[in-house]
Amino acid sequence: MDLLHTAPADAPGWSETMFFHAWSPREKVGVFVHTGRWPNDLDLWWAQVIALLPNGELLVDRSWGRATDDRGPATGNLKVTCTTPLRSWRLAFDGAGAICDLSAMAAGPVGAGPARRLSFDLELEAAAPVWDLHGALGIDRLSWASFHHNQGFRTKGSLTAGSQRWDIDGVAIRDHSSGPRDVGQLGGLHFLLLVFPESGRVVNGLVNWRQDGRVDHRTFCTQQAGVREVGTDVRVTGLHSVATHEPRSMDITLQRADHSSEVLKATWLHGYSLTYLQPNENINGVDVVTQPDPLIVTQSTVRVVAPDGEVGYGVIERDYRPSALPSTEER
Repeated sequence: MDLLHTAPADAPGWSETMFFHAWSPREKVGVFVHTGRWPNDLDLWWAQVIALLPNGELLVDRSWGRATDDRGPATGNLKVTCTTPLRSWRLAFDGAGAICDLSAMAAGPVGAGPARRLSFDLELEAAAPVWDLHGALGIDRLSWASFHHNQGFRTKGSLTAGSQRWDIDGVAIRDHSSGPRDVGQLGGLHFLLLVFPESGRVVNGLVNWRQDGRVDHRTFCTQQAGVREVGTDVRVTGLHSVATHEPRSMDITLQRADHSSEVLKATWLHGYSLTYLQPNENINGVDVVTQPDPLIVTQSTVRVVAPDGEVGYGVIERDYRPSALPSTEER
């Protein structure tokens, strides 16, 4: 499940991707990694790497390379290693990133401008078991994957940008997908993955809809102390602007089978914007020139407060096509 999958010889459009996000609440810095197989050469991996630095600064990189074993992807700058399947990972990067911020990413593709040295070395230890959408719910026909799982972690390590170094002690999340991928029919997506470090609670959520607005999947899962709750009604505040990620105060509503509900209050801390070009191209920044009305990815690092007052951190991803915005209603 965690190790790299074998690329099939007869599956047009097949892809495999991994996503990681780490955040240090104390230092207010973090790391984003998104890596996948190049569609024209499935042994070649691309990697998007972004460092989230104080005062809204971002360092952005895209690199390429070939994995040396089945423990994880690798490029010239990045090495991802599954050290213990289902339990622990290591992320190591040594390179540089183009200096920018959210407004620069909203203005166009980024990654080739003035740069600063960037390195990190992070160890991730599972806070909860893997949430496997196929194993738990039988979901195997996502337009962007046939296999997908998520997991929440605690993380420790270090991040260096230029002459500054931060010790990381916080939370992390990841996902792993494989299967045919074509984002052409995907109208939008809400994805959330949150870790509450004090209790170890992890909250997963997914809503994705077609271009005509029909919802394909709506599901959530909470995990804590070996107890898992799965639901089919999760809603997240929508998006007004890819340029600002507003609204930056968001509600996450988990509706249970007994008709009770839990509302988590999320506040935006940091973020970055990306573009999915169809069928399967991943761009750092907003690219509305290459294709008309592409799918824009906004990933927001958030602080979340539960009804009992416990604080968690993680990511809320709100993906929309520009023609659908503004769309601030819950989905």
